[in-house]
Amino acid sequence: MNYLPKMAFKNLARYKKRTMITAGAIAYGLMMFILMQSLLTGINKESETNLRLYETATGRIMAPGYWEDRETFPLKKSFNPEVLTPVLKNSHAGYSPRISFGGDLIFYKDPFPEDGSIPGRFTAIDPQRDSQVFKLKDSLVDGNWLVDGEPGILLGSWLAEDIGAEIGSTVLVETQTRDGYAQVFDLEIVGILNCPNPEITRSGMFLPLSVADEYLEMNGNVTEMNINFGSGKSAESAFAALVPELEKIGLEAVDWHILGADFFAISQAKGAGTGMIIFLILIIAGVGISNTMLMAVYERVRELGMMRALGMRNRQIRALFLWESAGIGVLGGLYGVGLGALVTWPLVKWGIDYSFLLRDSSFGYRLQGQMYGVWDFPSMIAAFAMGVGMAVLVAAFSTHRILRLDIPASLRFQ
Repeated sequence: MNYLPKMAFKNLARYKKRTMITAGAIAYGLMMFILMQSLLTGINKESETNLRLYETATGRIMAPGYWEDRETFPLKKSFNPEVLTPVLKNSHAGYSPRISFGGDLIFYKDPFPEDGSIPGRFTAIDPQRDSQVFKLKDSLVDGNWLVDGEPGILLGSWLAEDIGAEIGSTVLVETQTRDGYAQVFDLEIVGILNCPNPEITRSGMFLPLSVADEYLEMNGNVTEMNINFGSGKSAESAFAALVPELEKIGLEAVDWHILGADFFAISQAKGAGTGMIIFLILIIAGVGISNTMLMAVYERVRELGMMRALGMRNRQIRALFLWESAGIGVLGGLYGVGLGALVTWPLVKWGIDYSFLLRDSSFGYRLQGQMYGVWDFPSMIAAFAMGVGMAVLVAAFSTHRILRLDIPASLRFQ
């Protein structure tokens, strides 16, 4: 039996063209698998990072019942942030209070191109503390950062382009106070934001916390306290450790997985769709492999009949073809991983610019336009194993069919 591997590899060298065609079919399927996995993994990782850095942080503290009614921005379900001071100081976490409220952004012709209004979510932030939790300040591309006590507003760059906003222009905000009374106040556009998270760039509207506190009559209360422990499992564990302390003072804690549930739901759904595409790619590659392997086996039916006539047993012939197919699988796997790495490299280094699609449409991912791949080495190892496995599986099936012929029929086979 020791001579079978040597014979198998000699056969591979003898049938070079067929070997390369079959290995090429395997390599193409594996290359596409590696490419898709790299892009999908990269999109998910970058989206998760942008979600934490600009929207959710590690988690959020709110008054009881606020999260369930968040779509209506219930300002009455607020709390005094000072009750959290002892807990947060001992936790060594970055924290920043915010007020989220709904309203209409109203603007008039001159200086704007035309009259109009846009409903949306306004976020009041602490200009000094917000950078401890979010990277919003790093996204300022025009104008100035907010100043505590001054009635200014920051707009996402796409929103500013849509309404024709410029630095120094004045807008009106129409909303309701905590007690439900109508309120209208002026804000000057002081800055434009352009950040990697399209939700901010598309619809972000931010004003100083003290200004919102005055106009909304919050009396020092806030609707949320955002907490930053960094990233990773240790950060999630540290946030979870706060929950018992918060329950003692009657507050709720929601981690970033729940805060970003819409993204994770979309990511899982699209991951399933992408997985189906990858599966179809592998099916197509498998059909190509099976065709070439069947051709390879049927080309040698008479040769196999001769070997059986000379005394070679069926299990030895089967082992010979399995060795040959394993060799083809190894070659195809190496080619596929090499090609996959080759096409992944520019994806990792430069990415793909999808901004022309994401500017006016939201796909759920927290990416503004440039999508990058990652070096997904576990997927490369899995691709190599799949290449060898597919080749061996198809060869086993093909050989089994040929060995069902008796020796005379094999020798007469045309």
